[in-house]
Amino acid sequence: MAKHKRPDSLTIVQCAIGRRITWARELVFPNQSECARLLGVDASTLNKIEKGDRAPSVFLIMALSNRLRVSTDFLLKGVLNGRTDEEMALRLAALHPELVLQQQDTASHMGKNTPCDTP
Repeated sequence: MAKHKRPDSLTIVQCAIGRRITWARELVFPNQSECARLLGVDASTLNKIEKGDRAPSVFLIMALSNRLRVSTDFLLKGVLNGRTDEEMALRLAALHPELVLQQQDTASHMGKNTPCDTP
């Protein structure tokens, strides 16, 4: 048991990451257990991550990004980039209107990221 209570801000970020993982996973793998098997993790682990009860490791974020065909920016920060995420970004934005595709003009917006979802 932890000696200090976890800051609410970290819990909010963890839940937001889990929600975005769920959104992307449901488009590629409707079956959570199959996705977990392909990632080499237990289904209960993926379930806890998606519910926000557990933080994913950086290695799992990388594997999810690859398997789900989304950027790590989307999974971690909620930033959809049409050039990077291509078809998946459009599908996610259509299903979740709270997301906004980031317009990236290479000349005027170089290096600027606008979060499209909470944390």
